[in-house]
Amino acid sequence: MADKNGTCFCKKNWKLLVGAAFLVLFVLLIVLLKTVDVELDPNTDREIGLSSLNFAARDAIGERFGLYDLTEYLGYFAILAAVCFAVWAIVRFFFARFDLRKTGLDFVVLAGLYAAVVLFYVLFEFLVINYRPVLLDGKAEASFPSSHTMLAITVFVSAARILYRRFNLRVSPVLFSLPFYLLAAFVTVARLLSGVHWLTDIVGGVLLSAALLFLFSFFSDRVKVETDDKEETEEPAPAE
Repeated sequence: MADKNGTCFCKKNWKLLVGAAFLVLFVLLIVLLKTVDVELDPNTDREIGLSSLNFAARDAIGERFGLYDLTEYLGYFAILAAVCFAVWAIVRFFFARFDLRKTGLDFVVLAGLYAAVVLFYVLFEFLVINYRPVLLDGKAEASFPSSHTMLAITVFVSAARILYRRFNLRVSPVLFSLPFYLLAAFVTVARLLSGVHWLTDIVGGVLLSAALLFLFSFFSDRVKVETDDKEETEEPAPAE
């Protein structure tokens, strides 16, 4: 019976467990960066953990400030997309006569995701794990985890989920989500190739984003969606 109950729990809560696993890996990466192979970076006069790996990646990648500028603009686009979702939720809240349930609890879960992204961004501005491999405007800036990686992955992937469920689309969720996933992947790879982050900064951003998105998906599966087409979803959509 215990095994059966355990299996049932894992099946129902697998997204929660996977999200927690990614969060554990993220914390483990921080521990490794602060304790393993810590060396002084001669370019910035700052210490860097897992230095052999990070130095090798930096030397192989080089610097491409054109990609850096491009990812900056795409970061602004991600912020704009998040603002659009916030405005959409506020408008729905107003027309629903300030009834949060009619507005849609999926927007509440999305707001929680955005709040977590902001919280982690602020946290790692003060709790500096690593500094960038290059000086920007003559200054050493905190670089772990890559905030652009985290922003792009969380905003674009969650946008695909929200839009698909909100409009009760009849197309394949994989096909619909593919452009959003590709955009998130492009920002992640371009940020790495720009040379303004260590390899572990990007890995940290991916791990934290995955943790937040699995948790977001877990909770959004459990709320009713007020669709914006003529039909209303009575039950949460199947997990993707």
